[in-house]
Amino acid sequence: MTEKELQLLFHALSDPIRLKMVKMVLKHGDLCVCNFLDHFNLSQPRISFHLRILREAKIFNSRKEGRWVHYSLNKDNEALNKILPLIDKVVKDDFNKILCEVKDG
Repeated sequence: MTEKELQLLFHALSDPIRLKMVKMVLKHGDLCVCNFLDHFNLSQPRISFHLRILREAKIFNSRKEGRWVHYSLNKDNEALNKILPLIDKVVKDDFNKILCEVKDG
């Protein structure tokens, strides 16, 4: 990992919304954009902004499935793997059940 990559990682994790996003994916696995839209009271462009920062910091991987993008933790990020237990312990979650009912049409 380079110094620049470490800066991007800590910058991405410095925001409480992005920390909660990481905790959501840590707890529930692969999540769709709609899951974040349902949980946070933010616009879709604002959610996309946060997700872009998490992707650029190599915290999240993304894959497109139909109209939706799904996000997962980047298991290859060694620095992230070292701090995930701390995130899991410290970041409070208020999401027990995550649902996404995608309605195309």
